[in-house]
Amino acid sequence: MAAEATTDRGRRRVIQGVVVSDKMDKTRVVKIERLVKHPLYKKYIKRSRKF
Repeated sequence: MAAEATTDRGRRRVIQGVVVSDKMDKTRVVKIERLVKHPLYKKYIKRSRKF
């Protein structure tokens, strides 16, 4: 049954980040940074998101 469930979803993406906050009980805030290319200037910009 577990093998069937993984084939439906495919391979999941693994993301890596930095723990920003662990002040809460049983909860952590992790900041993920990724590089995005600017459409006009072709320079890479860091974009971040917290999970």
